[in-house]
Amino acid sequence: MSRIGTIVLALTLGLLLAASPSWAKDKKEKAIPDITGIWKGVSDSVAMGKLGHTDATDAPKFLHVEWTLTIDKQEGRAFHGTKTSARAKETVVGVVDGAKLYMADDDGVYVGKLTSKNRLILQYLEAGKDSKVASITSYAREGAQDDTREQTPNAPQAQ
Repeated sequence: MSRIGTIVLALTLGLLLAASPSWAKDKKEKAIPDITGIWKGVSDSVAMGKLGHTDATDAPKFLHVEWTLTIDKQEGRAFHGTKTSARAKETVVGVVDGAKLYMADDDGVYVGKLTSKNRLILQYLEAGKDSKVASITSYAREGAQDDTREQTPNAPQAQ
């Protein structure tokens, strides 16, 4: 290869390498899902202790609680809102990473996954001297059309 051909090739490769981080950034930013809105679901839980959303209990108790998760505001990957039952309301803060969600409320943490555009599953854990909770809830976005055919691969069927 001639010297000029080598220089042109090196410049072309350099330009491609310099531009690739911005292409990756644009692609990643477009992949952040909008999770704002009202989500409703019923939990399958086991809990004990002083509980804000149901009666206190000294022994582990199986519970099924109706929840409304309202995501009021989202900026990029970060969001905040409220989680409400018939008895109480808590502020939640969180982040979304692709299809994964991570949240915290007054006394526990959530890890979850969007199974489609309008369905998500959240696991909740609360561990303390006064109360203990392990819970899983399947949510559907209120007002959205059923999109069970759009579920992500290997995602459990939301109910």
